[in-house]
Amino acid sequence: MMNSWLTLSNRAENLKVLMDYVRKWARDRGLSASRRHSLEKASEEIFRHLVTHAYQPDRPGSIAISLEERGARLRLTFEDDAPPPNLSSLSGLTAPDSPDLAGSSFYNGLQQLTESLIYYRTADRKNRMVVFLT
Repeated sequence: MMNSWLTLSNRAENLKVLMDYVRKWARDRGLSASRRHSLEKASEEIFRHLVTHAYQPDRPGSIAISLEERGARLRLTFEDDAPPPNLSSLSGLTAPDSPDLAGSSFYNGLQQLTESLIYYRTADRKNRMVVFLT
């Protein structure tokens, strides 16, 4: 089955478009209320984090989202063109020059919702986060 992507600009008002897309996708597949809630919560958290923390204020950007059923798991993929994140803050370790813990609290919160989470940079220099939900 071919994967389809929803691509949005990095503007906070696009959260509604994303959530409508996620809800329709979940409804079309007959997901249970608890699975729908987890998917919606993870999607919202990631999108808000990217818009708020990944981009410099007023810097245009693009965020692409893909949803896919993988057996008993759901795969949620976010890809963005923001600069790479400070990975030491994502792992929960504070970089010496970075007192901001927004990244680590974001990552820790996502771990509560997900089965697994993978982050990497693509060959075309984009950030990709893949989240698996049960």
